[in-house]
Amino acid sequence: MTATVLQYIAVFATSLVLALLMTPAVVGFARRYRLYDPRGARKMHTSPTPRIGGIAIVIPMMAVAITAMLLPWFSGIFEGMGQKMVVLFATSGFIFLLGIVDDLRDIPAKVKLLGQIAAAIVVCGFGIRIDTIPQFDWMFGYMGWIVTIIWIVAITNAVNLIDGLDGLSAGISAAACAVIAGFAIYNGQVAMGILMLSLLGALLGFLVFNFNPAKIFMGDSGSMFLGFFLATASVVCATKVATVMGLVLPALALGLPIFDMILSVFRRVLDRRSVFAADRGHVHHRLVDMGIKHHHAVIIMYVVTLLAAGGGLLIMVLRDRGEILVVVIVLLTLLSLFRLTGVLRFRKIWNQVSENLARGREVKRERKDFESMQIHFRAAWTFDQWWQAVRRMARRMGFQKLVIHYRREDSREIQTLTYSRPSGDKKADEMMRLNIPVQQDADNHLVRVEIDVPIAEPLETIGRRLSLFGRLLDEHALPKDNENETQETQ
Repeated sequence: MTATVLQYIAVFATSLVLALLMTPAVVGFARRYRLYDPRGARKMHTSPTPRIGGIAIVIPMMAVAITAMLLPWFSGIFEGMGQKMVVLFATSGFIFLLGIVDDLRDIPAKVKLLGQIAAAIVVCGFGIRIDTIPQFDWMFGYMGWIVTIIWIVAITNAVNLIDGLDGLSAGISAAACAVIAGFAIYNGQVAMGILMLSLLGALLGFLVFNFNPAKIFMGDSGSMFLGFFLATASVVCATKVATVMGLVLPALALGLPIFDMILSVFRRVLDRRSVFAADRGHVHHRLVDMGIKHHHAVIIMYVVTLLAAGGGLLIMVLRDRGEILVVVIVLLTLLSLFRLTGVLRFRKIWNQVSENLARGREVKRERKDFESMQIHFRAAWTFDQWWQAVRRMARRMGFQKLVIHYRREDSREIQTLTYSRPSGDKKADEMMRLNIPVQQDADNHLVRVEIDVPIAEPLETIGRRLSLFGRLLDEHALPKDNENETQETQ
C-alpha cells in the first residue's frame, strides 16, 4: 500500500515538533540533576553540558512511529511488517538503554561491544539479515549472519565515534536517514519510509539545540541508538528489495564516519594500542587542530556528507548506468578529506608497518634466544656452567658489559663477576649503565647487577631484553659451587 505526501509530511512534522518541545525539557532535567558530560583532553567543550540528549531523539521518534502504526489513517501500510518492527524497536531500545547507562555510569567499551553483538544476533535470529541478495548469493548463503552482525556493529560504532563536535553526528545521521527514506519510498517500502522520516524529524528538531554552541549532547544513548537503528533499517531495506543498493546507499551517506572508524582502528593497531583506546586523531579533531573554527569544521563535514549522500541518490536514479563511477568519485572525495587533514598519511603508514614488522621479527628472535638459553641454564649444574650461560645470554642480548655482585653462603664478602666484549668503534659515552638490585632466596645471593647497553638502542628494546635476562636470573640461582669466585672475561 502506498502513502500520500500528506502522510509523509505529517509524520516528519510531528516528530520535528515533538523534538523541538522535548529537547529543552531534557536540558532542564539534566541541569537539575547535574547530568553533564565531563571535560577532558579529547573534549571540545569548555562548559558543563548535559549529555543525555538521546532521550530527546528516541522518544519523539518512537512515539510518532508507534502512533502511526496504530492509527486507522495509516491502515495497511505496516501490514506484514509487524514482527520486524517489534524486533527493530526492541533491539534499538536495548542499545539506547545501554547507552543511557554508559552516559550515567561510564561502562567499559568491551561491555558495550558485547551488548551490540548480542542485539545484532537477535536481529539476525528474527530473519533480518543479509542473505537474499542475488549478486552475492554465493557468499551470503553461508556468511549472512556474520556479515550482518559485522555491518550492524560497525555502523553503530562509526556513528558513535564521529560524535565529537557539536551537531556532527546528528547532522550526518540525518543525511543517512534522508537517503534511506528516499530509497525505501522509491522502492515501495512505505513503512520503512515513514519510520525513517520520523527519525529524520526528531534529529532535525534535536539539532536546533545540538549545533554549536550545543546546549545538549546526544551522548552514547543517542549515537549508539542512531548507528544501530540506521544499520538495521538498511538491512531491512536491502533484504526487502533483494538488492545490494540497500547497503551501498547508507554506506555512502555514512562514508565519512565509516572511513574515520576504519582508520582509527588501523591507527591504533599500528601504534600498538588497544582499539578501544580513545585519542584525538579523528578527522573532526584534525580539522579543529588545523585552526578551523568549530562550526566551520562541522559544516565542512556536512558538505562532504551531502555530496556522498547525493551520490548515493544519483546511483538510485541511474540504475545500472555509471554507478561504479559515482562510487569511485565519492570514495575519492572522502579520501581527499582524510588526506588533507593528515588522518591518512601513506608514507607514515608504510613506515609504521615496516617498523612494526621489524620489531616483531626482533621480538621473535629474542624470544627464541630466551627459550634456547633456558635449556643452557637448566643444564648448568656447576658455578662455571652457570656463569658461561650468563655470558652467552648477555652476548645474545647485546649487552656491552655485565657486572654481577654476589655473596656466597660461606662468606659475607661481596664478590664480582665481570663480562665484557670488545667495544669496537663505540665510545664510552655511547653506553648507558643500568644498576639493578637483585634479591634471591637461595643460599647464594645476587646482590646487584650492572649492565652497560648502547644508548642508541630504543628504551623499549632495552627494557624487553632486561626483562628476559632478569627472568633467567630469577629462575636459575647461583649453583653451590665455590670454584672461580671471581672471573674476568674479555
